[in-house]
Amino acid sequence: MKLLLLIGALALAVIVAGTAQYTQILRDKEIDGAKRELTTLNLSLAEQTARALQSVDLVLTSVIDQMKAEGVATPEDVVRLRSDQDTHELLKAKASVVPQIDTVTLIGADGQLVNFSRFYPPPAINVAERDYFLALKDRNTDEPFLSQPVENRGSGAWTVYLARRVSAPDGRFLGLALGAIDLDYFQRLYRGLRVGDATSSISLWRRDGILLTRHPALPGVGKPVGQRLFLDVLSKAESGVFLAPDGLDAGTRVVATRAVQAYPVVVNVTRTLVDVLAGWRAQVATIIVAGLVGALAVLLALWALARQFWAYEATAQAMAEARQAVEGREQAEQALRQAQKMEAIGQLTGGVAHDFNNLLQAIGINLHVIESRSQDDRVVGPARMALQAVERGATLTQHLLAFSRRQQLRPEIVDVDALTARVAALLERTLGGSVRVERWSAPGLWSAMIDANQLEMALMNLAINGRDAMPGGGTLTIAATNRAVGESSIAGLSSGEYVAIAMRDTGTGMTPEVAARAFEPFFTTKEVGRGTGLGLSMVHGLATQSGGGVAIDSQPGGGTTVTLFLPRAAAKMVAITPATSSARAPVGEAASLCSILLVDDEDLVRGATADFLTQAGFAVQEAADAETALGLLDQGPPVDVIVTDHMMPGMNGLDMVRAIRARNNPIPILMVTGYAEELMAEVVDVADGLSLLAKPVMPQSLVRSIRSMAAMNSAA
Repeated sequence: MKLLLLIGALALAVIVAGTAQYTQILRDKEIDGAKRELTTLNLSLAEQTARALQSVDLVLTSVIDQMKAEGVATPEDVVRLRSDQDTHELLKAKASVVPQIDTVTLIGADGQLVNFSRFYPPPAINVAERDYFLALKDRNTDEPFLSQPVENRGSGAWTVYLARRVSAPDGRFLGLALGAIDLDYFQRLYRGLRVGDATSSISLWRRDGILLTRHPALPGVGKPVGQRLFLDVLSKAESGVFLAPDGLDAGTRVVATRAVQAYPVVVNVTRTLVDVLAGWRAQVATIIVAGLVGALAVLLALWALARQFWAYEATAQAMAEARQAVEGREQAEQALRQAQKMEAIGQLTGGVAHDFNNLLQAIGINLHVIESRSQDDRVVGPARMALQAVERGATLTQHLLAFSRRQQLRPEIVDVDALTARVAALLERTLGGSVRVERWSAPGLWSAMIDANQLEMALMNLAINGRDAMPGGGTLTIAATNRAVGESSIAGLSSGEYVAIAMRDTGTGMTPEVAARAFEPFFTTKEVGRGTGLGLSMVHGLATQSGGGVAIDSQPGGGTTVTLFLPRAAAKMVAITPATSSARAPVGEAASLCSILLVDDEDLVRGATADFLTQAGFAVQEAADAETALGLLDQGPPVDVIVTDHMMPGMNGLDMVRAIRARNNPIPILMVTGYAEELMAEVVDVADGLSLLAKPVMPQSLVRSIRSMAAMNSAA
């Protein structure tokens, strides 16, 4: 009995000590897990904050570059911009595309407001005493400056200013380009995230410890409030995590802090220690109860030892499941961040491609005018070479639009077996003898709904990548199969039936890090001059825009397989004829002079197009916006065809078409735009008499389309 009591006492002591130690370990793990979670979230928030500031910075940089391009080199040149309404419209347009920008302002060397995105003419305001003006006036630097926050006394809203110095070529101070950032933008961003309980917070600080914004909101914006322990942490590293005994709110907090790269701001994410340990307390209660039961059972009989062992196993299993849940959540967060990054890059590349198309449109039309007006080979030859470069630029923009899912697709029912056979035969002739091409299709292969030309281009891009990955030769296999995808079978792909085309090479393969970035535009591991980094991004854009997806499987030394998932064509589906097909049909010359109303807000594009159309025999009237065009229709001479852009300030092209149709005017309208694919679904209500052409369009195609519409109008 004594021995049993001794064993029971020893067991009880071991249980008590073990329980205390175990609960401490669990507590440490909960805190460590919270630190990792907050660090991950803080990194994501810092990246989003950096992108938000970088967007404003890019707007300011573009404004300064525009000033340099226009020859602004002296303080007097800057002052003259005060009476330039075009500069006001430029600033207004720049401010409208970035949601966090309140206003964009040009400041002269004397501190006087020169031009302003909100009002024209600008108000008489001098900012010579503001911190950003004093900081940049006498310091010739390319670095931006972030001001202290300023409160609007009327609305109570807080604003911070990002400023860039405008310097003359000799380094003289010409003034500032200033972007006003609405701090409510960050408040709304942080409010959309749920971090722990209601007492947790996200805050944005200047690097000198001044509070810019916080969610939940607290008084103190614009002041160095609280203990600001994060400043000590950031004095040694760019990020860190620590326990703060007392922050802006009462109670101990776990704080993750990170300095935003390239900008003097800091993002802090906090959770109260009470919130972090909420789950741990429930576990402790369970463990204590289990320990007491086990201790009492040991005192009664030795068989309780086995029962305690089973409880321990159950607890270990629960911990393993908890770790798996944490790992799954981290993987989901990583996938979300990657998707957000790709979406942001897609929006940026799509916008760049659209602007680049406008430039190519103006360059191409002017080159055609030069070529048509000269018989001198010394002029015609270089013009034709430049036109070839314009065509290459148009191909590049198509790749960019493909990645951003804005390219104009013409989906049709495609016999995938026949298409892959044709591509394989072409590859056998073009890849060289060191690369063997194999092809295989599953019996009863479905047809796919896809743009056949773009699909062939995508397969050729994949084949070129595969060839480059096999410098010593190898085997390139094209395999087509039918695939039914379930709910969670492949990430990012909806459940349904697909035709899967797999392009497999036996080359060097990729590391997981490279494979994770393979579809990013401009990312390439090839040496300079061997690739643009747009091939795989174009493939990704084609697949996703068509309603499918793409997956990559690669191992270093084990080759690479890229699989395209194409939506299966329905049995009774017919090929889609795009709205622009009528504009491409060959037509005869118009029998009489055709009057054109040309509407485009881009002076370069409108002027070059008007010159070319005039030379082609058309009578051309010009309008820089939709309102002017409507006025000319009401009061000007008769018009046979309207040629218009879509994206214009104020009333856009589609709104103008609806306004014309509302007046029961059936005049033919040709819309030349970089957004033809997006507009095809929106023009259903005004489709009669409306055709779309995608930029950049060759001048001859534009002339044929105009004459075709004029001829149809005459016949009607």
